[in-house]
Amino acid sequence: MVVVDASVLAAFYAADDPRRPETAARLSTGHALFAPAHLDAEVISALRGMAKNNPVLARAVPTALRHLAGFPIRRMPIAPLLNRMWELRHNITPYDAAYVALAEHIDGTLLTCDAKLAAASGAKCAFDLLN
Repeated sequence: MVVVDASVLAAFYAADDPRRPETAARLSTGHALFAPAHLDAEVISALRGMAKNNPVLARAVPTALRHLAGFPIRRMPIAPLLNRMWELRHNITPYDAAYVALAEHIDGTLLTCDAKLAAASGAKCAFDLLN
């Protein structure tokens, strides 16, 4: 089982991101994909920032969002993860802690493009870092 964070999907939807081919390959391995329920809001936030100075991406975002809405990732409720997210507060933001806590909860690997998150202390899950 694989937990996918927003950085991975942002790289996937940004056609000019050099990580896109590897990201696409990792997302299509056939593994069950999971994410905390706030995934979609974080992906929109990332795409918004990336599209500010990229009119080509800005035009592509509505199509990306339609794809995201149907993307086969199981969005999991955050409430069962709250205590673990709080425990991680010293080294990991609450948004990122939700991904870590979920990966720990389902004994999965966290797929991320965030090297800082993958290096943060306190996490008890495996990371798959896309550079």
